[in-house]
Amino acid sequence: MNEPVAAPASATSPISVVSALSDAVTYVVQGFPNLFRLSWKFLVFVVAVAALLFVIIGFLARQENEIAIYFVVGIGLLSGFLVSVVYYIVVTRNFLLGEPSPNFLAVFGPFLLRVLALTFLILAAMTAIFVPPFLIGLAVIGLLSASGEPPVWLVVVAIIALIALAIFAVVAAIYLGGRLIPWMVAAAAEKPQTLMQAWRATKGAGLRILGGMLGLTIFFMIIDVTIEASLSPLLGVSSEAFEKIASGASLPALFVLLLVKVLVFFPQTAASMVYCASIYRQASGR
Repeated sequence: MNEPVAAPASATSPISVVSALSDAVTYVVQGFPNLFRLSWKFLVFVVAVAALLFVIIGFLARQENEIAIYFVVGIGLLSGFLVSVVYYIVVTRNFLLGEPSPNFLAVFGPFLLRVLALTFLILAAMTAIFVPPFLIGLAVIGLLSASGEPPVWLVVVAIIALIALAIFAVVAAIYLGGRLIPWMVAAAAEKPQTLMQAWRATKGAGLRILGGMLGLTIFFMIIDVTIEASLSPLLGVSSEAFEKIASGASLPALFVLLLVKVLVFFPQTAASMVYCASIYRQASGR
């Protein structure tokens, strides 16, 4: 008698967002000593680079060289992004493969390319959803108001529709990114997948994945906003401080605020990547 054929892992073990969130919380909270061991070198590096950049910005501010200041800020943002990618790989491989000292060099290039590709894909999706209706709406309003000022009700309806369309575009793009999470994570785990394989593996779980991603984002956003709202008055940092960074005003206070934000960034990033890695592990049956 023929033995029954086992069903694919995705059919017998549906993706559980609760399990993915639980993995993220467990990794960050219960596994904090391990997380700190992985993170402290990154933390020291980021603080050192930030301090150097702030010193340079302070010097350039005294020289009133705004173009150079914004160039330095751009270098800082790019450096932060590249460090984040390395940290993504380290955390992902530690969670999935149990590597005590993950080697990111072997997979940095392919993983970086997939992060960039997924980012551009999400931006393209938002643009494709938002821009055409927006342009059509502008044309319609232009035609209706050709003979004079547009009626107030039309302006109100247009603003509401624009906000709703923007929210829909963002949610749809995040949904798309969530469905392709295994494709991105697979590069870090050295188990390459195609876009179609990732899409099929997350079939039926897109909205749940989206909900988990939004939940993590909102949770850490609340923490970030709370910290900034609490510390800014104590440090004397106004809401315009970041916009006026070229003037050199409040640079020490901004540096302190940045350090606190960095302390939140590492567990936030780790939680997000473990969530993605857990989704990948469930989707691939590993």
